[in-house]
Amino acid sequence: MPTSVRSGARQRPGAQSMLRTRVRAGPVAGLVMSLLFALILTAIQAGDRYVPSWAPVFGKPAPVTLRVPYGPRIIRDRMTGRADLTYLHARALVPIGTVLNPKAEAHWTAYIYESLHRPPRWPRLAGIYAIFFTLTMALTAYLRKFGQSRLRLLRVQIGVIVSMGLLAIVAKALLLFTALPEFWIPLAAVPLWVSTSFDRRTAFLVTVVLAFIIASLLEFDLVLLCVMLARGMAATLLYFDRKHSRQMLTSGLFAGLSSAALYVAIVITFEGHFDVWADFMRLESSQLLACLGGGLVGGVLAAMVRSPAARLLGNVPRERLLDLSDLEQPLLVRLSHEAPGTYEHSRAMANLAEQAASAIGADALLTRVGAYYHDLGKTAQAKYFVENLSPDERSPHDDLDPEVSADAIMAHVVMGTKILREGGIPEPVVEFAYTHHGTQLVEYFWNKCLQQGNPKELDESHFRYPGMKPQTKETAILMLVDSIEAASRTIDPPERQAFEHMIERVVFTKLKSGQVDESGLEMTDLRIIINRMADTLVNMHHHRIKYQWQAQRAEEFGVPSNAVRDSAPDIEVSRPESMVAPPAPEAGVELTPTLSATELPEVAPVPKPEDEPS
Repeated sequence: MPTSVRSGARQRPGAQSMLRTRVRAGPVAGLVMSLLFALILTAIQAGDRYVPSWAPVFGKPAPVTLRVPYGPRIIRDRMTGRADLTYLHARALVPIGTVLNPKAEAHWTAYIYESLHRPPRWPRLAGIYAIFFTLTMALTAYLRKFGQSRLRLLRVQIGVIVSMGLLAIVAKALLLFTALPEFWIPLAAVPLWVSTSFDRRTAFLVTVVLAFIIASLLEFDLVLLCVMLARGMAATLLYFDRKHSRQMLTSGLFAGLSSAALYVAIVITFEGHFDVWADFMRLESSQLLACLGGGLVGGVLAAMVRSPAARLLGNVPRERLLDLSDLEQPLLVRLSHEAPGTYEHSRAMANLAEQAASAIGADALLTRVGAYYHDLGKTAQAKYFVENLSPDERSPHDDLDPEVSADAIMAHVVMGTKILREGGIPEPVVEFAYTHHGTQLVEYFWNKCLQQGNPKELDESHFRYPGMKPQTKETAILMLVDSIEAASRTIDPPERQAFEHMIERVVFTKLKSGQVDESGLEMTDLRIIINRMADTLVNMHHHRIKYQWQAQRAEEFGVPSNAVRDSAPDIEVSRPESMVAPPAPEAGVELTPTLSATELPEVAPVPKPEDEPS
């Protein structure tokens, strides 16, 4: 038995440092990111006009491509003197390297336009900066207040902003150093990636911000803004199968078609006609080909950066999750050998948790993998958990003080985190280990302490888990399922009404104690989870027809073949069911705990699977 008992969960620096979480972005971080990003975007938008060597000069080659935004122009017929209103496309009026001729109308228009904007005036720069700052602040505030839990992480928000900045640089380079139409800008790449990694709502907001950023590079060109908005939103809406990268290509193509259709509609609205065939025949300067190609290129880029970006942001690629879900993984083999009852409990949880996550649109595969690995810490001292005891085996808790038993139970959270990190498991999976009990009270041993008169005058803090509350929908689902799966084993007969009653009690208990407050789960999500888990449990406990020999065998022992209980028992779900050991027989071997939540011993290396004999 340990010589010293810990003095409370608040005073365990070893455990608290082990159960660290990723840094979340606060209001100050959002303000700093907005200030810096707005400054960078302003430099991208107007920086080229501070370079003297890039100023156009008649009689010399254009140092960069000169473009004039789409807008109305008054054209006067020199013969009749009649004036007419027409619209000039935002196109490469003077491609890079073209000698500027003052007699060419396009060259003269581009020269005058550039001269009026070189260098930009300070009030104009201040206005542009204010626009970028407002857009970025709105984005970061949304991510912090309404985004998924992962989007609230500082690392993730920086990644989203950096990706938008990189796209702005690519767009500016295309506008300055190529003669391609501006619709080739692959805006759909970022919304597709955000939709894959997070959710569609965030992708829509990113699309709006990006469209304004891209349009600002061409003096807030209205047509460019509309086309970029249509492309990004179409790519997000038409991205159905987010599990496979090839779907990004299809979504990009549909986004290109949508933006091309909108472009044709805009031109017809302003100019009264549009010659589709003539536009296609221009090839390099074709606006329709640019709309189609820009969408497709965006899909290709999104598919290419999907896995690298996921790793940089701390997310787990689907391929890695599939690898971790293999039951032949060394850590899972270790769990099955050293804690077989826990192993079966984890597998049953995985099925329930995956169904619940899928029902509310959370990451079902990540939730399943988290369920497999969340209780690996029980391998350190498996006999302290009832599911790993044989029916005639004595419980070690019978000879321990309640606070020592609670300490031994809670140690599996710390040890699970340690084992998983040393085994190279990705942090989003490790997070399931140190959040699946949150800061709950080990109620069974706390009540036992009170029944004994609490001679040491301990308080509840000595019986609370040292972990942290779930920070994502996936980890919150696992916390709920952990209690629900254990309690479901006591439901007899397995009727839907009994399952629903039990599930609702579990969910209400977690809500009342505030365990899911930081997870992002909404009341609608909880209702869907309750219904889906009730369906799943009913299916898992389905009835089978009893064979004749089974009925005869039951009658031989005096048991009616149709014997069932009348109703489900009243279940206490507020305490972790796996912590309660069965009553011990009068005789047995006395056991003492070998590990507490304050002691972090060296963990044996994960066994590697041996080669199979040939």
